[in-house]
Amino acid sequence: MFLAQISDLHFRSHGRKLYDFIDVNGGNAEVVSQLNALEERPDAVVITGDIVNCGLASEYEVARQTLGNLRYPLYIIPGNHDDKAQFLEAMGPLCPQLGTDPNNMHYAVDDFAMRLLFIDTSVAGESRGWLTQDTLAWLETQLEQGGDKPTTVFMHHPPMKLGSAQMDRIACENGDRLLSLIDRFPSLTRVFCGHTHRLIFTQYRQAIISTIPGTVHQVPYFHENPAAYYNLEPAACLMHRLIDNTGLVSYLHPLTQYAGPYLYDANISCPLDEK
Repeated sequence: MFLAQISDLHFRSHGRKLYDFIDVNGGNAEVVSQLNALEERPDAVVITGDIVNCGLASEYEVARQTLGNLRYPLYIIPGNHDDKAQFLEAMGPLCPQLGTDPNNMHYAVDDFAMRLLFIDTSVAGESRGWLTQDTLAWLETQLEQGGDKPTTVFMHHPPMKLGSAQMDRIACENGDRLLSLIDRFPSLTRVFCGHTHRLIFTQYRQAIISTIPGTVHQVPYFHENPAAYYNLEPAACLMHRLIDNTGLVSYLHPLTQYAGPYLYDANISCPLDEK
């Protein structure tokens, strides 16, 4: 299993820029081209929410057109910036596993040696996250049925506070309900989220819990200052590869322009004339 995870794309309508100066549409189109050009091709691309910025049909039109150019299967969940109905109408053809109920989006992928569970934590009209009773019941059933098979959950909001004064206020408000499932099911070993526009990771019992950067703009990490800052730190995604006898290995993959790659040459690294 080899997955690429991107998050928080915040598409705008045709001709519009985020905050009137950030070209998220162009940036996301470049991300799609970069992923399509990967030499080692993922089995699928995961998108953990905030597909668009304002939940507008005109934004989803751009998002569907651009994301439709990805040459991989897509596993997608909404975020707090998404409108559930508009999201499902636009993203459903790209990710049929979403089903037909915009208020009850969750699904399992059992194609790999690790189970993948996708859940919706968004609340209509709010920035905070919340796990509905239906979602929790579905998740519990999936974990019971999965036995000992290693399992990963993908969701938008992190299920706990991560020390970011700005983002902790709008984390998943009842994320402790997910943590109680980690207590009960040793098979649940990873929880991957978006929302924070930044790589942050921690551990709760056997489970590594991580958020990832956005595809274009980021949120600085301040522990005490809750002001709503954003910046243009380099964008990145996470790659998740299942390794024999090791388990799931995740690593950061840059989404910005950079020099290289170069082939290592020992004659340049340690020139003979220095000996």
